[in-house]
Amino acid sequence: MNFKEEAPKINPPWTQREELNAALLRRWLKAGWEANDSTLVDEHFHPECIISGLAPEVIEGLDEMRVTHRAMCARLHHRTATIQFLLMRGDQFSAAMEFEGRQRDANLDVAMEVCCFGTMRNGLIYRAHNIIDYTGLYAKLGLLDLGKLAEHFG
Repeated sequence: MNFKEEAPKINPPWTQREELNAALLRRWLKAGWEANDSTLVDEHFHPECIISGLAPEVIEGLDEMRVTHRAMCARLHHRTATIQFLLMRGDQFSAAMEFEGRQRDANLDVAMEVCCFGTMRNGLIYRAHNIIDYTGLYAKLGLLDLGKLAEHFG
């Protein structure tokens, strides 16, 4: 597994709390997504977390986050996670990332671009909204009717 971050110089420098929040977010990407370890949800997410954009429905609480994470890891084994940027201001964060891995059903290497923004509470991920390029992923897997899309959108 390979985790990397293309980090620009932070100006103004982060506070100690921002550094701790950023470290937790980085650790979640490496330990949670790269290692495909759903047992780590409790260490990274607030008990009352609300996560949107990851699944068709809004994920509420640790139990739902564990189930969603487990289901995603069962389909797409992430081998690398790259953070293009991570911004922190107080308890607010924004990040752009890329995940590369092998989609197990189709046995194809794929990549997903993800943007995420949210809020930390008590040093844990409390609210997060994900914007994921599922269209590109589904097209590579042959799950989109590209002819129908072209007909509909021109």
